[in-house]
Amino acid sequence: MTVQLRPPLDHEWPICRMLLPENCAEAPSRQYLLCLNDRPPHAIAAASYRQTPGAVADLRLHVIPPFRRRGVGSEMVAHLTRGGALSVSGVVDLSCEDAAVAFCEARGFARIDTLTTVEAEIAGMREYTRRLCGRRPAVAEIVPLSCAPAGEVARLHARYVAHQTEADPWRHLMSSSSGVQDSPVALIGGTVVGALLWELEGQTAVVRSRVAAPGKHMAWVNALLLAEGLDGAWRRGAARVRFTYNSTNRDTRKLARRFGAQIAKVMALFTLRSAVGS
Repeated sequence: MTVQLRPPLDHEWPICRMLLPENCAEAPSRQYLLCLNDRPPHAIAAASYRQTPGAVADLRLHVIPPFRRRGVGSEMVAHLTRGGALSVSGVVDLSCEDAAVAFCEARGFARIDTLTTVEAEIAGMREYTRRLCGRRPAVAEIVPLSCAPAGEVARLHARYVAHQTEADPWRHLMSSSSGVQDSPVALIGGTVVGALLWELEGQTAVVRSRVAAPGKHMAWVNALLLAEGLDGAWRRGAARVRFTYNSTNRDTRKLARRFGAQIAKVMALFTLRSAVGS
């Protein structure tokens, strides 16, 4: 079997969406890779990821079942590291991707975190989060993302959520999705100290990201961002909210349990360190 690895051509996007329906949305912040066989079926695997100078992040890779355990996935990971990446990280859906977990473990990936996505009713949460806010500092304000300095929001997210110095992917995320423009951004003295990015999917408000800069105002910023986000979603007709927390985020886990949130998905985060290719 001879394979070719390359980005998809324009007419191949339907194939990518079939193999990776959640990730192949032609987002400017992501890059894409197809694995093509020399005989039918030609497209046997696809990957999407975010590339920074030192890392391959948020990798999603799918190999069609007849071609698994034949080195295809390993070759794609090796290809992604040949540019000098020091690490490769990605997520695996624990509910339906047992083979992917085994693949990661067999190739030296370490499981470093678990991401739990839940859904809850907004009505009760709105009142509760408002009580948590207390009095805001006199120099603080909340503005919609459309009125905030997008570069500062992107840098804050890259530093404290993605743990990357490259902010461009988050600028693309904010500019490419009109649905997040009502998201609340917290400023203190004119400086961005937090943001909650959300958008509406039907009657569900989906939280894409929440970040607050460490410091004495962090608890207040987190509480107010959540309250403002829930209020904004409620005004636009959302009845439920979907959000994700990691294994160390005890406060958000407690909030989910308090309001009987239902688990929608559990993802494991895997990372391969020092993966510099030859």
